[in-house]
Amino acid sequence: MSAARAATRAALLAIALLMPLLLGGCATSVTPPADATQFHNTYNYLPVNDVPADDTRPALSAEEQEKLRKELSAVRDRQTPGAAKPAAAAKPAAAKPAAK
Repeated sequence: MSAARAATRAALLAIALLMPLLLGGCATSVTPPADATQFHNTYNYLPVNDVPADDTRPALSAEEQEKLRKELSAVRDRQTPGAAKPAAAAKPAAAKPAAK
């Protein structure tokens, strides 16, 4: 029995010594190192102190605002009846089985 124990110990010791060598291959990288010039490109990010110029367009006058508000309301009102049509078509279909 001691010979079997010695063989088991020798096998476990061999595995314990070879394991770092086998796993060491997984830790190495095969990708090439980054170029030193890669990080010197100043165009990758926006400048911190670069602010946009002031908008030179004039603000909408009260008349233009009211005209725009009316146009948007008209577009909204045109869209609302289109959404109500499928609901109106579904009501008569539901009423037909009740008429039997």
